[in-house]
Amino acid sequence: MIPARGYNEKEYRRNMPERIIAMLIRNRLVRILLVVLGACYLSGCILPAPVPTRTMDFEEGIRALALSLGDQAEKSTLGNMLNKVVINQVTKHKQMKKLVIDPIIDAESGYPVKVNARIAEIVSLEMMNRFEVTGMMNPENLDASELVLAGMVTIAEKNGDAGGAYKVYGTVFEKATGKILASASVRVNRFNTEPMEIYKDSPTFVKGRNYDDFAASVKKSSGGAVEKGYRDRLAAKSVLVKADALYEKKDYRKSMTIYDQAAGGDGASQLDVLNGRFATLFRQGRFDDAESVYAKLIRASIAETSEVATKITFPPNSVSPVEGKANLYNIYLKEIALLVAAGPECRIKIIGHSSKSGKESYNENLSLQRSAWIQKKMTSFAAGVAGKSETIGRGFQENIVGTGADNSTDEIDRRVEFKFDRCGAR
Repeated sequence: MIPARGYNEKEYRRNMPERIIAMLIRNRLVRILLVVLGACYLSGCILPAPVPTRTMDFEEGIRALALSLGDQAEKSTLGNMLNKVVINQVTKHKQMKKLVIDPIIDAESGYPVKVNARIAEIVSLEMMNRFEVTGMMNPENLDASELVLAGMVTIAEKNGDAGGAYKVYGTVFEKATGKILASASVRVNRFNTEPMEIYKDSPTFVKGRNYDDFAASVKKSSGGAVEKGYRDRLAAKSVLVKADALYEKKDYRKSMTIYDQAAGGDGASQLDVLNGRFATLFRQGRFDDAESVYAKLIRASIAETSEVATKITFPPNSVSPVEGKANLYNIYLKEIALLVAAGPECRIKIIGHSSKSGKESYNENLSLQRSAWIQKKMTSFAAGVAGKSETIGRGFQENIVGTGADNSTDEIDRRVEFKFDRCGAR
């Protein structure tokens, strides 16, 4: 700015700040910015609204969680508050930032729950003015999204048949950096932890390194970062999520194609892939192929964990397994028996378990009888198993769910598992 002729220079410099401010106020964009910042200051919108601490019904609780996560993510930076859009690199048009949902899992079992479909609907509705929710984390939705929402549910209070309170954790992070923008938890009543169909049908119980990275990430606070192992496997996991969804729809042929695709990808858990392939082959009636995959699966499980946590489960108070799965269980027991018999130094512990209902002494005896039943059945496939195995009953000491509900939600507690010593591939 050039001062007018005859204008006192000292006075002009002294009035310079006021002139600059007046000029800025005349600028329309600056006025809008000042209005937004002023409104935020007056309403306290910089600070996200607190999450209710009381125990809520499922729908109310998930809405509260979604609102809190959306509010935090939007207000995590001034840039997110003032710029809710990004430029589509293909169309060059403005669009809302996109968020994809990594299916919420049950912390006790490690399995994605069936109610994820309803959770996605609630999250989409509650975040619609902040972010566009692309849906569950299949490869297409993951590729299109800038943000990821991950979550899990755990039992806060175990009250058996009376139900109890559950705690649901949620985290929103940047896909590109892993930076956590939002983190919250709510307490809800009677969360339905029924697993998706593929996890009901999968032959082994798998809860390994992938689960540990996921669980650690979900419980972290805003400002931190999700575990590198979890973020690095997002793309591989998204393929499994797509295959799981197809299995849920009973589209086993397409599901098998996607599991095969996952098997050839980087970062995929081979135990997860083999579980999916086995269940899909069995559902299609391809029993010989399923048996071949199971033989690979038990060797992969022994190599990684030195055990095979089978999904051989029992009805409440029963010594023999679920009758409707006899053909399935025969495959399991035959392949394990042949593996044990073929290894000169191979030894195996057959460990029975029970759900947490009834007296401790009763359940210890029941679980021992279950392991003895399994040993006898394995011996029918390979006589050498009898002298190379030990039966153990643990009662409900090592429950995974531990509610004592005696239904499908704690079925995994009524299981047998196998621990191997010096067993290799035959």
